[in-house]
Amino acid sequence: MDTRTARQIGSAAASEAVRRATRDDRLRGRVAERTPAWESCLRELLAEALVADVAPVPERLLLLCRQSQLSRDAFDALGHHLLSALLPHRVGADALIRVGALLGTVRGRLHPAGPARNGRRVTTGRPAGNDAARRYTAPRPPEHLPTPPGWFCTGCGAAWPCPTKQSQLLVEFGGASAGLAVYLGACLVAAVQDLPALSLAQARERFLGWLPRTRF
Repeated sequence: MDTRTARQIGSAAASEAVRRATRDDRLRGRVAERTPAWESCLRELLAEALVADVAPVPERLLLLCRQSQLSRDAFDALGHHLLSALLPHRVGADALIRVGALLGTVRGRLHPAGPARNGRRVTTGRPAGNDAARRYTAPRPPEHLPTPPGWFCTGCGAAWPCPTKQSQLLVEFGGASAGLAVYLGACLVAAVQDLPALSLAQARERFLGWLPRTRF
C-alpha cells in the first residue's frame, strides 16, 4: 500500500471511529471534548501502521488517552470503534495485527482503575476502606487475546479463538456480522502463514466454522 492510499484510509477510518466514539455512552463524552485532537492522532497513527513493517510507537495516543482520562474499559470501547471503522477498507491481516498490537500496548500502560483526579486515583465500586466489599468483589476476568505465531489464547491457553472469545466477539461485533467475518478472515490468513502445519480446511473450521449460519 502506498503512502497516499494509507493516509486516505487512515483519515476515513479515524473520522468514522471518532464519530462512533462521540455517541458511545461508555466514553462519557471524553472523546467529544477533544474531537480534532483525536481525529488527528488516530489518522496519523493509522497512516503509519498501514505502511510500516512493525507497529508504530503510540506515545501520542497514550498521552491523549491520559489527557482525556480514559480508563481501560473506555479505551476498549474506543479500540472497538477504530477496528470496526478500519475493517471495511480491507487493509489486510498484517495491518490489522499492527493496529491491534499498538492498541494493546497503549491499553497495558493505562491505569485499570480509571482516571486520576486532583492527584488521587478514582476507583469504581465501593469505598476503598470497605474491606468486606473488596473481599467479595469478583476479580477482573482474563483477556482472551491471540498470541502469534502460535495463536494460543492469553486467557486460557486454548487454540484461539477459544469458546470464551467466540462469545465475546459475537457481542462486540453485534452478532455474526460482515465486520466479524472480515476480521476473522484476516486472522485466518495470518495464522496460516504462521502455522505451516495448519491446513486451509482446518484454519477455516477453526476461525470461521463456529460462526452462526447467518447470511452476510
